[in-house]
Amino acid sequence: MRRVAARFAFGAIGALGAALALLVPAAPVAASPTASDGRDPAIGPGLEWVAHRDNPFRRGDDPDFINSDLAFSGDHLIQGNYDGFSVWDIADPANPELRSAFECAGGQGDVSAVGNLVIVSIDETMSSDACDAVRVPETSQNWEGLRVFDIADPAAPRYVASVRTRCGSHTHTVVPDPADPGSVLVYVSAYSRGASLNCTGRNPLQIVRIPLAAPEQAAIAGELDLFDDATAFGPGDRVPGGADTRSTTGCHDITAYPAKQLAVAACRGDGLLLSIVDPLHPVVLQRMRDANVAFWHSGIFDNDATAVVFQDELGDGFINTCSPAFGGDRGADALWSFDSAGSLVHQSYFKIGRTHSDLEKCVAHSGGLIPVPDRFVIAQAWLEGGVSVIDFTDPAAPAELTFFDRPTYGYSMPYTAGIWAVYFYDGYLYASDMYEGLEVLRLTDPMFADAARYDPGELNPQSQPTYAWVWRDAPVVPADAAARSALTPLALSPSTVSAGASPTVEVSLPTGSLEPGETVDVWWMPTRTVLATARADASGALPATTVTPPGPLTAGGYDLVARGDRTADRLALGVLEAEAPPPEPTPVASGEEEGGVNGWLVALLVVAGVAIVLAAAAVALRARAVRRGRAAAADSAADSADGPETREEPEEPPSEST
Repeated sequence: MRRVAARFAFGAIGALGAALALLVPAAPVAASPTASDGRDPAIGPGLEWVAHRDNPFRRGDDPDFINSDLAFSGDHLIQGNYDGFSVWDIADPANPELRSAFECAGGQGDVSAVGNLVIVSIDETMSSDACDAVRVPETSQNWEGLRVFDIADPAAPRYVASVRTRCGSHTHTVVPDPADPGSVLVYVSAYSRGASLNCTGRNPLQIVRIPLAAPEQAAIAGELDLFDDATAFGPGDRVPGGADTRSTTGCHDITAYPAKQLAVAACRGDGLLLSIVDPLHPVVLQRMRDANVAFWHSGIFDNDATAVVFQDELGDGFINTCSPAFGGDRGADALWSFDSAGSLVHQSYFKIGRTHSDLEKCVAHSGGLIPVPDRFVIAQAWLEGGVSVIDFTDPAAPAELTFFDRPTYGYSMPYTAGIWAVYFYDGYLYASDMYEGLEVLRLTDPMFADAARYDPGELNPQSQPTYAWVWRDAPVVPADAAARSALTPLALSPSTVSAGASPTVEVSLPTGSLEPGETVDVWWMPTRTVLATARADASGALPATTVTPPGPLTAGGYDLVARGDRTADRLALGVLEAEAPPPEPTPVASGEEEGGVNGWLVALLVVAGVAIVLAAAAVALRARAVRRGRAAAADSAADSADGPETREEPEEPPSEST
């Protein structure tokens, strides 16, 4: 949005689960907010209004104190404003806490966050780059461009650098600098509007390099005119019956997708598809025009970079396009999809179906992707049309899923009002209301479970991240012993259990193993299932987390893996050993002496001994009987030799038993 100081008027308003058991996490306990003036919003299905915070800069309806865009870094939200920026602590989304409202005049105050640095766009002509500067006419000596602040102490931001640009900075886009990982590149989008001391004709794309460790050295690193006289849209290019399309005098907004090495530029009368393989030297791949689009405002990629939705800011944000008079294809979203040749082809339009009065200013404005796997869902602002969640998955039939819409502001706002931008971050929607302040919303439908879990750690919506829902797939543990030993050790207590048990085990990781606050799954690799989900503490440690592996366990080793969502490439491995118990001793029969011979063996020996004695006795008796027989025979022979034969009774043989 550009405000002409002399007339206090504005120009164009600028730029915005399978693993969760199919449930969106419960919201923090807090009372639902209500509007202090009784103007409670209409809220669609599956959406909760979690919190509201007043605009800390607001002084009545003064347009010099309206909120603009948003950026996110860790647990902090940065909200731009025409008089500076606010830093909100959103560690508890239901209770945002204002850490600072830093006054440094100059609109429109679009913001980005890179670590502790906050970058702010200034597109109003100011008397100097100082925070106490005043607004001056564009035809006077002036300053406009980028300001850089350090919020290492969120309660006390420090102004550390400024960079003057030719035509100010309406919006900007942060991209990595492949030549220097310690720096970022900033695409400065701006356009000329008329009489000006510096900003005339067609404004080129200027690229600023900011060294992160030395932001005071920020400077312009490159400049590129994305158009020439033949390719820039002009009044003669308007189509009879089409929109009153603005002339292309520069770009309003650029959305980069660094992981795909692509960007789309919305440049008033033209849309561009850019290659940013070399981000210091973007290359135009395609130029798009649409007779129904009056003002190419911004664009949003789907996660796979197969489609883009562009916003048309018809009327520069000062008229109500959400009425039957404008139809469904003016002041709307336009969906374009990539064909097999890699070119964007127009598919359809979308506009909210709720009709608004002409006291309201309703038009497509800033928004961003909601990371729902396998779908193209965005959250988008419509100024006084509120917030809309839109599903573009079916390019032929985009559909609104839910909405948040305050009653008209028109009774008191002479300029424009409503939601400037809305973005999805760490499970919640955050909406920047120009006059009212900050709104926090939560999507409750299970389709947003994976989106709610996703924690990017940092978000600048004009630099779109690629989303990978790592928790949906089990980790892969290497089989090679050397590769396994290189993984971070996961502490187990106990690390050894008895086979046959269903043990309870505590797992933990030391400080610095994870990113602070990231979500961590503990996986049981034999069945590739999650036993527990926890969060790393502020030191990057995984606190002791109790898990119960499925049992009973047979003897052997079992892998447990801890994997963080943001550090998924750094697995932590622990091995639970289940040991077989030692052999049980042979039970002692009743009546046995301790340490003696078993009773049955004693009995056997007794019987054997008796048998041996009886056998020996039998042998002895038989031998005696034999001797007696021989003696009797000898006596008989002697008698025969000495005298007549005498007859004697035979002697009985000896008994066989005793």
